[in-house]
Amino acid sequence: MTGISTLLNEGIGRNCESAKKCPICAGCGFHLKEEVIELTDSTFEHQTQASTGQTTGKWLVKFYAPWCGHCKSLAPIWKELDELIQNEHAEDGIVIAKVDATKESALATRFKIRSYPTLKYFADRKMFNYKGHRNLDALHAFVTEGYKTAQPDTIPAPPSFVELQVKELRKRFEKLTEENLHVKYLLEDFDHIVSFRKNAAVALLVIGALLGAALAGAIVFFFMRGSRNSRDKEPRAKKKQG
Repeated sequence: MTGISTLLNEGIGRNCESAKKCPICAGCGFHLKEEVIELTDSTFEHQTQASTGQTTGKWLVKFYAPWCGHCKSLAPIWKELDELIQNEHAEDGIVIAKVDATKESALATRFKIRSYPTLKYFADRKMFNYKGHRNLDALHAFVTEGYKTAQPDTIPAPPSFVELQVKELRKRFEKLTEENLHVKYLLEDFDHIVSFRKNAAVALLVIGALLGAALAGAIVFFFMRGSRNSRDKEPRAKKKQG
């Protein structure tokens, strides 16, 4: 208890009467003053459970760019909103978070982020696009009650396994384009296939996988055949010597 008391006395933490219901402190009994939660391509779905509807709370997410002037102006308000929600609405399960859309490209693509900052609220198995004023009172009113009268959008599904593989393949192409002009042209063709002929892209991946498997099988077959022939020749050689 001494350690916790010290934290509270120093102002690093604060009592939380609704800690058991709070998705941040998860029943620890007190809050630590931390930065606003930063979500990434790999943590977003796990933490928010947005696509399944089995939500871990109501998530107000700011998609931002580090160089964006409006995002910089919103940053202290976002932090203040986070503290206000934790102090007064912990039992409501509201979480304030942010995503660097310039780094987390999968999320930026999934939610069609075209401008900064873009604010989206995930609540009651729906997604709400916030278009109001970016001040503390307006944001607070929206996440607590205002969203209930807003028009919801369907939450887009996370990228499939094939889409993730295509993205990874494109990243490898991008690295090669810096050194090889022919690869650059190949990447442009690849983008065209992915954008306008997704079925062809899937077929291309499947055919590539099948050809790879066939080639591996052929190599194993000839290797085994060669080993068998070598073993057959050894007894014959011994008979001739005898």
